[in-house]
Amino acid sequence: MNKNRIKQFGVCLLGLFLTACGAGGQQDEFTLLPIEQQAQTVSAEETLAAEDKAVFVYICGEVVSPGVYEVPAGSRIWDVLLLAGGFTEDAAQDAINLAEKAEDGMQITVPSPAQEEARRAARERQEAGLFNLNTASKEQLCTIPGIGETRAEAILRYREEKGGFASVEEIMQVDGIKEGLYAKIQDKIYVE
Repeated sequence: MNKNRIKQFGVCLLGLFLTACGAGGQQDEFTLLPIEQQAQTVSAEETLAAEDKAVFVYICGEVVSPGVYEVPAGSRIWDVLLLAGGFTEDAAQDAINLAEKAEDGMQITVPSPAQEEARRAARERQEAGLFNLNTASKEQLCTIPGIGETRAEAILRYREEKGGFASVEEIMQVDGIKEGLYAKIQDKIYVE
């Protein structure tokens, strides 16, 4: 058999199968299209499916019912919040942009006013060039005058071994950092 006959045979078998399935109680009618039109139909269906695609969003924090919610593509954070039962009494409601579009895999954390204030303060400190010794990366530490790659690695090692810094002054326990260097960098670092 040549390739055209094999394709025609396959199309006929498919048509018979679909007809048999339709006779078993299905009320939908099937129309067998030539192979060229089938390919066009599939791509049109794929386009429609992409537009109607649902997204999954995780919302947590100060909401009544935290969890993962499925919403249609193009939905807003407001829609997800409504599904989660709305804000709790302890929510910092202005911390979330309710008009933002929901994206698949997105996590929305609704903070309390205290959490939002702490986040805002940390952002302001970082913008001012201050770094938390317990969370700063090696690259961030290297931006502090007097802290090069070797000292930054020593700080990270100390932090890992000791479980973090309890105070800013504790940095003088790190190899290579004594009172003179501490005096120069103390206004660039903090501990939380």
